Amino acid sequence: MKNYSRFAIKYFRQLLVFRVFVALSIIVFIIQIFSLPYGSWALITTVTIMGSIHFLGGVLSKANQRITGTILGAIIGLSLYLIPTSYSWLHHIILITTVVTAIYYTQGKYSYAALVVAITVVVVAGGGPEDLHAAMWRTINVFWAAIVAICCSLYIFPARATDHYLNYTQQFIKTCCNYYHQHNQQIAAENFQPIDINPLSNILDKQTSLQPHTKNENIASKQLLTEIMLTEEQIFTMMGSMLHTRWDKQLGQNKINDMPGLMEAKEQLADRFSRLAIQIEDQHILPVKQEEIKMLSLLPPAENHEQSDASNISYYGYLWLNREIARQFSVLTHLLSEYYSHLNNK
Repeated sequence: MKNYSRFAIKYFRQLLVFRVFVALSIIVFIIQIFSLPYGSWALITTVTIMGSIHFLGGVLSKANQRITGTILGAIIGLSLYLIPTSYSWLHHIILITTVVTAIYYTQGKYSYAALVVAITVVVVAGGGPEDLHAAMWRTINVFWAAIVAICCSLYIFPARATDHYLNYTQQFIKTCCNYYHQHNQQIAAENFQPIDINPLSNILDKQTSLQPHTKNENIASKQLLTEIMLTEEQIFTMMGSMLHTRWDKQLGQNKINDMPGLMEAKEQLADRFSRLAIQIEDQHILPVKQEEIKMLSLLPPAENHEQSDASNISYYGYLWLNREIARQFSVLTHLLSEYYSHLNNK
């Protein structure tokens, strides 16, 4: 991970406050120097864009929707001033109809843009057909303030959701490594204790919340980030099933403990998880082929194939869970390698 990425993650809140401080300072300075009327709308726009969404991808999306919504709302609102003042009742009927229609679309894909359309129409035309001067200045202030917010988000210690996303990926892999080591020790000692995997679930939840922002920051590689997340979820599912099952109560416990090479294969896989976490830190991922993982080439002893009893259910189930974790791990290394190769070639 790059030095700036570590710095931006460590001081995330402080840098957010600094960006907003700079943006508001610039806007107040411009308002005072040029004595702009209705300048409070510029301040409101900046706080709305930068205050609720902290990452670059979210700010870009929200700013784009705000500008688009403002343009559309301003056009509609200003067009109402073409109606003669003697027909003020028509002005208000069209105003209400437009706002209600925009509110209807707030449940769609571009909900924020639709909401901004409704707000802008009210701001621009809500004062009645005599309020054209205020309408023009409110519209102008929203435009230039949105540009200031975007520039500050882009160039003043930008917070990239992708950096946080990949940091969570590293945390996920480290945690999997620790849990897998712990599980292997329990199996070897025949002393099973349930392992709480809620920390893994919390990491995935945080990554899920970042996905909309990462897609805006990585248009070309957004599919790769989605596949990385899906692969992590597969590993989480298999890991959860393995860590929550009381293998010491299963009929196949002895077969699991006695299988030649199984413990060595599991420890090799745990070490590969640890190595991958370090490689993410260095942003240099070596993809692991499936044939390089001992777990995927490990076969049960021939005599076990000749037996057919209830113990085989848990025995083969345990082997399948370990093999599936190994297979998904291999997929994850290839996805991460492809992503960082694309990132380094920019």
